[in-house]
Amino acid sequence: MLKVRSIMTSNPTTIGPNAKVWEAANVMLDNRISGLPVVDQSGDLLGIISESDFLRRNEIHADAPHGLWRDFFSSRGGLAEDYAKSFGNDVGEVMSSPAVTVQPDASVETAAELMAEKNIKRLPVVEGSEIIGIVTRFDVMAALVRSLASHCAERADNDIRNALEAELSRQKWGDSVTLHVADGVVTLEGRVLDSREKTALHVAAENTIGVKSVNDRIEVVVPPDMPVPPPGFYL
Repeated sequence: MLKVRSIMTSNPTTIGPNAKVWEAANVMLDNRISGLPVVDQSGDLLGIISESDFLRRNEIHADAPHGLWRDFFSSRGGLAEDYAKSFGNDVGEVMSSPAVTVQPDASVETAAELMAEKNIKRLPVVEGSEIIGIVTRFDVMAALVRSLASHCAERADNDIRNALEAELSRQKWGDSVTLHVADGVVTLEGRVLDSREKTALHVAAENTIGVKSVNDRIEVVVPPDMPVPPPGFYL
């Protein structure tokens, strides 16, 4: 089972809670990242600030009226949080806390489910309270693609073997070898009495769709000379 540890980015870029919001924005832009873990002086994770936090800024919505229904149904705490995120100057006032996290030995499937359930794009990876990495949707997608490619390669090997076995079963000379397929490479093993059989077996293998190369281990063996019958033996 693939673990988060194997796909995460180690030693991620972080920021402190007393940094200014504009500093966090510049760090994200300079590093081409969409979120920053917020840590204290000991490296313990406090929260996370992401691009979605900037979408709620008062500078962007200065003239936008507040929705009356949203204000009516929101809790006092929720409205206070919105206000802090809209007008706060320090990262600690704007960040989302506590951050949703994942353990390094959790499965990639677990990380993907957390991202989908919480509708987030990144997960800090923590051991205890210390952040040791970060895993993003991109990381999960890349792992998925590698897994699919591996499975496709495995299926392709089976397809190659089945196709070649079917071809050899149609030939009178095709039953003298055993074959193995790994990563598109066909290995032929066995003994034949005629070098022309060896050539035909090699041709059949290399002409099978999907074959990258042929490892030919076929031996041509010469039968011992037949004894010469005595004169008049057939008379």
